[in-house]
Amino acid sequence: MLTFIVMPCLNEVGYIEHAVQSLLQPEHHRPPEVQLIVVDNGSNDGTITILHDIEKRYAGRVTIGHESRRGYVPPRCTGVRIATEIASACGKRSSDVLILQADADTQYRSGYVSAMQSAANAAGSGVLLEGATRHPLEFVTDYPGYIAAECLYDTGLERLEAEDEDDVVVDDKVCAYWLSDYELWGGLLEETDQAGDLLHAETSRMFIRARLATDARKARVNLAGADPSRRKVIEDPYLHFVTMGFPRTHSWVERVKASGKQQDIEEFALSVMQGREATATRLRQAHLLALFRYLPALVSAVGKPQLESYLTPPDVQAALNAMPRRTRAELIAAPGLAIEDALQLIDTRPMLFDQSFTGVD
Repeated sequence: MLTFIVMPCLNEVGYIEHAVQSLLQPEHHRPPEVQLIVVDNGSNDGTITILHDIEKRYAGRVTIGHESRRGYVPPRCTGVRIATEIASACGKRSSDVLILQADADTQYRSGYVSAMQSAANAAGSGVLLEGATRHPLEFVTDYPGYIAAECLYDTGLERLEAEDEDDVVVDDKVCAYWLSDYELWGGLLEETDQAGDLLHAETSRMFIRARLATDARKARVNLAGADPSRRKVIEDPYLHFVTMGFPRTHSWVERVKASGKQQDIEEFALSVMQGREATATRLRQAHLLALFRYLPALVSAVGKPQLESYLTPPDVQAALNAMPRRTRAELIAAPGLAIEDALQLIDTRPMLFDQSFTGVD
């Protein structure tokens, strides 16, 4: 198995060194078994200098690519293209090439790569693998109030989330797939909403397409762990609390920012714990239900006249009735529509998320 770790970066001078070390150094792989492809997206903060030092240190195991088009999709696609070219030059079939997606501001725990490789061999083709993330220990230590605020409003809703086999949201920074599946699934593609805003969650969109077109499955790999940076949470705790970190469109983010106020992370957490952030808590709960309850139901219902009413909880049936009826072909062509349909319920049908309606105590 030839394994490529594809890592986009943009101005990551304070993080990328540690991210690379966490992926390559602890496991002492011999080249070319595991190779890292770092795709710079236009850094101007000294990241390139660090990358060249890394390239020399890990001679033969690190390739630096460049992508001028900004965004999430272009650098990831460039990385996979470079991996494809290297694999072809080595005479490797795409079915023997494993792609791991990584982020430059994330620390990967010991054994991460080998855990993904073992899971990929066991799962075979047609499966997207997803690792496990947690808050870094220093974040937990420094901001206990924020952790408590998250737990306060998430614990009661966890029982309402879809089963793992139905979940379609993928964490881009801790996932892996065979190159042959990536090609079969159509790869990572850019999409826009009706207003022309770029949609994010690129791997989730690819997986929705894969599930509808090829019956692809997702498998969790809890032994493949990572600690993502929480710098964006510290910079804007309100936004990341209400969205659960899910990337919304630029226009939605700007609208939310305009209606809120900038707060220190622990000051905001205290407001949540004291019940003074009703809008924020409602939005967080709504995002959890929309993404992990109603979106999976929507994808499962595609192509079916209707779900069996006696098997479908009333709130799920109400959510499905409130969303546009999409065809399988429509969502294969534009899987972002499914995500947008579920998320739009938060603004257009807020009554669906009332605690009394969902039965949350």
